[in-house]
Amino acid sequence: MAATIHRNPRIPSTLRFFCAGTANTAHELAPPSATLDDASISRIKTFIRDEPNPDRLAELFHSAATTPLFYGDRIIFNLAIRKLILARRPDLIERLLEHQLTDPSTPKSEGFLMRIISLYGNASMPDHAASAFDRISSPRSDRSLCALLNALLKSGQHARLRDTFDKAEELLGVSPGIASCNVLLRSMCEDGKVADASALFDEMPKRGLTPDIISYNMVLHGYLKEGNQDGFDSLLKELSRRKLEPNVTTYNCRMASLCRRRKSFQAEDLLDVMLSRKIRPNRVSFNTLIDGFCKEGDASSAMRVYRRLQLMKNEDNSAASANFRTYVVLLCCLVEKGEFDSAFEICKLCLNIKWAPPFVVVKDLLQGLIKNSMEKKAKVIVNKMRQAVKGDAIDAWKKIEGELSFEF
Repeated sequence: MAATIHRNPRIPSTLRFFCAGTANTAHELAPPSATLDDASISRIKTFIRDEPNPDRLAELFHSAATTPLFYGDRIIFNLAIRKLILARRPDLIERLLEHQLTDPSTPKSEGFLMRIISLYGNASMPDHAASAFDRISSPRSDRSLCALLNALLKSGQHARLRDTFDKAEELLGVSPGIASCNVLLRSMCEDGKVADASALFDEMPKRGLTPDIISYNMVLHGYLKEGNQDGFDSLLKELSRRKLEPNVTTYNCRMASLCRRRKSFQAEDLLDVMLSRKIRPNRVSFNTLIDGFCKEGDASSAMRVYRRLQLMKNEDNSAASANFRTYVVLLCCLVEKGEFDSAFEICKLCLNIKWAPPFVVVKDLLQGLIKNSMEKKAKVIVNKMRQAVKGDAIDAWKKIEGELSFEF
């Protein structure tokens, strides 16, 4: 008979939850049911999204693991493993994913095994990723090799990645293609071996591979990170000669290069170039410009770019936003330049989403607001800080309040 889901308790009636203090051994997992109906699967997915207990989450996942409607859902797989990563439970990740590999009811296609490899990579479990790759039947493709290399990249195993790439054709039966080459280029640049990345880039035509825009972006980013402006400019000229279409990452590299040389106005001009070419700027584009103007001490221009960011939409039509670091950089610059109205706006925005800026910056903002007869705004910030600050930081914030010559 099909297992059913009851509203109370919040879990399938056929599941046995782990009890607190019990040993987490594989035989304690109840056998997964292959007879769950669509409504039951849907509820299990909802429970997985809401479940904070990693052991219970694993039991829920396992209960539906062999059902096509469940194992075909990439989003719920990624969410479940991400929650277990945050809970620091590699034991449960291994148990769930190894079951997917060994159970005869689950797919054994290259695409499905690539998903398992990627999830192991997200969890920084490279040995398990390599073991999953070994299960792929020959002939393997560059897609699966790329998945393995990405798993090694996410685990920070640059030397192993390079060795796997070099021996792929001989030992794994896969001739690396453009995608795998691009992963190696990224690895080399992240590992500080930009000269090696440049040499590989030059060798690609000899391997029968034509560098694509991703290849160029990887090496451009490497030159940028290394501070090699000559190499950066030379590669940009080559890209132009080849008439390759730059993408948002290419423009972000160009903007970063200009901002680093205190040419943020020129970098901002590239935003308009992008829009004219139907290329949507992303968060990195705006963060780079805001950071560049702040480093030049131009708070009003940084705020102008922030206003442009507020008008932008993401591809899913949601509002674009900066990240916490950029908000803090912008806030510091505004306070330093005495732009207290704008600084109040940015600080309030951070606190509305429970991001408490560094106390020293908030203290300087409060002193500026009080000095400029904006006591009401100072009180708003103090009240929001009291709500946002938690734990051990509460006493430190109270000390800051005590140092201000104002009664809140």
